[in-house]
Amino acid sequence: MSDTSYCDGMFVTQFTGISQNMDGTVSMPGCSNMLAQCWETNAGMYSPWYTCQTCQTGYTRTQTTATMMGCGTPYYYYCKQNCTGCSDCTSDTSWSFAGTGYEKKVTRTCNCNTCVESTSYRCAAGYYGSSSNGTSGCSKCTSHNSVVANSSAGSTAQTSCYISSSSSWSFSDTTGSGSAKFGSDCYYTN
Repeated sequence: MSDTSYCDGMFVTQFTGISQNMDGTVSMPGCSNMLAQCWETNAGMYSPWYTCQTCQTGYTRTQTTATMMGCGTPYYYYCKQNCTGCSDCTSDTSWSFAGTGYEKKVTRTCNCNTCVESTSYRCAAGYYGSSSNGTSGCSKCTSHNSVVANSSAGSTAQTSCYISSSSSWSFSDTTGSGSAKFGSDCYYTN
């Protein structure tokens, strides 16, 4: 049956590459000549059937199947976008500044013609914790006697923070004054 009026209002979810618009019309991206028919099933019900006769430039006519109640799995054609690759879709090779205490690294992958980006965050040197957004989750390592504590970038625990053995500080008390430093890197403990 070629009259599609029997199928008006039916939603076409079983077709790859075809979508039903809010106004009830059907669209097939990349298709320049779509054939729409309404088929009567063995059970006396009607089911829409769409196939693309010709595709626009940049698309390839691709055969696939759809499950139609009472009709088995007939084949049809839709238009699949040709993959030509992505330009300027290179992942960062190193971590970069993302705000005080944060670093970021962007991974880029080419999905057909679309460059997909994913950003990872970590705490910068001198900070510890974890961050999923580059604005929260990292804490500054606690200083000691005005000597700044350090940590490696990417440290997740406060026990990664330390006062370097090369750091010294001045002191003054009732017995005198002078300077002091640790004999080796001194790590924070819980």
